[in-house]
Amino acid sequence: MNKVALTSKNTGVKNLRAMIAEAAQEVLSDPDFGLELSATAKKRLLQARLTLRKTSPLSEISRKYF
Repeated sequence: MNKVALTSKNTGVKNLRAMIAEAAQEVLSDPDFGLELSATAKKRLLQARLTLRKTSPLSEISRKYF
């Protein structure tokens, strides 16, 4: 693998790690984190979980954006 490809891949990995860390920080700093969900929210989450949706593997997302 050439140097440019390695640098690009390393940059992509660093960007992905930064995005994950940012998302985790956002969740942990949410003032509502840990509070009980309302019955309506629980019902909507259950419906969303039971709905069949196409998901994409992380490797496919990584190839698309990095």
